[in-house]
Amino acid sequence: MSKFTETEKEQIRQCLLTKGKELFLQYGLAKTSIDDLVGACGIGKGSFYKFFSSKEELFYLVLKKEEEIQNRLIGEHLQEDLPPKEMIVSFFQKAFRLADENPLLQQIFEDGEYERMIRKVPEHLLMDSNQDNQQKGVLFVQALIQRGVLKAEDPEVVVGVLQAVLMLRLHKEKIGQELFPRVMDVIIDCIAEGLTEWK
Repeated sequence: MSKFTETEKEQIRQCLLTKGKELFLQYGLAKTSIDDLVGACGIGKGSFYKFFSSKEELFYLVLKKEEEIQNRLIGEHLQEDLPPKEMIVSFFQKAFRLADENPLLQQIFEDGEYERMIRKVPEHLLMDSNQDNQQKGVLFVQALIQRGVLKAEDPEVVVGVLQAVLMLRLHKEKIGQELFPRVMDVIIDCIAEGLTEWK
């Protein structure tokens, strides 16, 4: 990338992230081409691959930015003074509502889209992202334990439980549009009670 200065590299990267989000929202991941992306930023096709290995990697990074925004909103929501079980129920409800309202996230919930995207994202990026999510999740859970919201359990296990429940959203179609909210209400109630009820 010697023909770009550091400032130009950062401008191009930001352009691809910004225009990528716009194009993905307008056309979806499958119908957005590399040509669309480079055309929107005024760069050559070869230059795209100096920044991202695929459009799926770009989409994944756009999603990660969306997740950061949602996590901040959920974190703010958890500052409210609610009884422990109600707070965990409210955490899941807020997370699902934000996901349902986000058109970018809706795309990966379509049948098979998440798996197709993940196959094209470099493994080191996924591993770094998973490790980062795990560390942030553990800190989040430890804070809730210290506040007396959650029982003193292994934070990594609790993070795994929370992630497992949130990942169920990928199976909404299989469970059924009508049935899914009722199924999730039961699961969330049981998980919230199990994580917060002191013996």
